[in-house]
Amino acid sequence: MTLPGLPRATTRGIVLLCVYLLVASASYCGFFAKYALRDESDSDAMTQMLDGTADRPYVYRQLLPGSANLLDAALPRAVKQRFLAHLQDEYPKHNWLSNTFVRAPDAANPQYAVRYYMVYAMTFSALLGAMLVLRLLCLQLLGNEVAATLAPLAFALAVPAGNFWDFPELLFMTLAVWVALRARLFWLLPLTLVATLNKESFLFFLIALYPFVAARVSRSRTIAYLGTCMVLAAAVNLATKLHYAGNPGDLAQFHLWDNLRFLADPRNYFHSEPTYGILLPKGFNILLLFLVFVIVRAGWSALPTAARQHALLVCAINVPLYLLFGYGDEVRALSMVDISAALLICGGLAGYISRASETASVPVARNQPVAPAHRQPALDLTADS
Repeated sequence: MTLPGLPRATTRGIVLLCVYLLVASASYCGFFAKYALRDESDSDAMTQMLDGTADRPYVYRQLLPGSANLLDAALPRAVKQRFLAHLQDEYPKHNWLSNTFVRAPDAANPQYAVRYYMVYAMTFSALLGAMLVLRLLCLQLLGNEVAATLAPLAFALAVPAGNFWDFPELLFMTLAVWVALRARLFWLLPLTLVATLNKESFLFFLIALYPFVAARVSRSRTIAYLGTCMVLAAAVNLATKLHYAGNPGDLAQFHLWDNLRFLADPRNYFHSEPTYGILLPKGFNILLLFLVFVIVRAGWSALPTAARQHALLVCAINVPLYLLFGYGDEVRALSMVDISAALLICGGLAGYISRASETASVPVARNQPVAPAHRQPALDLTADS
């Protein structure tokens, strides 16, 4: 399919972007309908984040609120007034967001409306950007274009986001893996700065980049680069915590015993919640755990060595962090495994597509089993080079 006057590749790119935009919109709408920007919260509402008065540790995630404050200060007053007047004309009683989403009343507050919309737009852009970069990662690591295109779409519809910083976190993690794959290690420094301002746990994610970086450069350089980035992340972390030391709350919320009790109760594996307006399994529901088992079993063998090592590292890091600081079936607390989850989906899809293609193209005698198809990834990464 081509559009008149446009090259085939350009047409494909436009169609791809439209499909990704549509799926990202559906995913983001599901998230925003459930949580908005935590408007009704008394600890981490967007108005508190913008004012810097939210509880710790939430107030540490200042990248988007701080950016919105800077942009708001730079915008001419006339531009902001025109924007607010347009919202008032369209929705006399409220405005677009607060009129559409009952959980977003703060979007109608003139003191915060412009910055609220900024964060709304930046959060959605982060989701869309993360999906596009995930496609590049899947394509480079697994080599199947169809599977690489479908995997981020499936993942986005199931992404366990619950806060506005979850989408930028996904974007920064995908960019970090992409930079590591390309051995453009200098770019890890500014990326570490902004990613840590978004969420302090990026410090630990840097460790899981080791297999990808070590596959491209010497081990000494790998340790030097990642070590420097970790020092930078620790410094940003410390400065942020010192700046908000007077805020209510704690440095972190400790929930180990609550989580152990939660996981030990069989009833908690049958919870459900309304997602996309439909009651669906929630968190650690037994159906979702079975689905995770199927995805891992189908996709694990397709991953290159470095991607497997990365997956094991993020599990070794993220699972203990979840047990210590997550809460109940708060699956988004396992966000460091998101990239591995998308790669596993891609690997499973690639295997299915390859087997289906072979079955369709090769005549098979009755009762003769079909040999499994094996496709080498586009980039064979190992940590031993």
